[in-house]
Amino acid sequence: MMKQIPSTKFPSLEYTPGESICIDNLMPDNKIPFYFNVSEKITQNESAIARVSHALDHMDELVNKARAHLRNIIQNSKDPSYKLLHDFFAFHLLEMDDECLKVMFGMEQPETLSELEMVDLLMLKSLGSSLGEGWLGSNFENEQKKQIFIMDFTFDPEYTDQLIVVYLDANDNILTISHES
Repeated sequence: MMKQIPSTKFPSLEYTPGESICIDNLMPDNKIPFYFNVSEKITQNESAIARVSHALDHMDELVNKARAHLRNIIQNSKDPSYKLLHDFFAFHLLEMDDECLKVMFGMEQPETLSELEMVDLLMLKSLGSSLGEGWLGSNFENEQKKQIFIMDFTFDPEYTDQLIVVYLDANDNILTISHES
């Protein structure tokens, strides 16, 4: 039996309880499409689906919150995630072809970008929800069986497969970040 996700931004999203939701190009109000994925364990629970709906309806706020968190990290070299984020940015500026960087960042001198400016150029590539099992690592024992949200950010995916992944709990609190490809 199909059910509808109670989203006001995406009122036509349907799912089957107990089956995962995978949508390749979910398009918010004239913005860049993103991948949307919800695990089958989450679709079995109506309150978890309500939190998914809330995340969809407040996606812009979540993106802004994640970017603010990344800005805070990159301004604090003592933050445990500073090196990870710094290395992510350095990889793009140092390892990628200059012409690709110009197109990817939409400017003639991408090497002049500060890391803070680069945070603002990150785009949401995917939004998902699952249980914390296996996603968060051993530092998050309390979150292993709870609902989490996973936001993948990247620059233009035509040029890079590198991601900064932001993990949030069901109350939109940021748990951790990772660099993946």
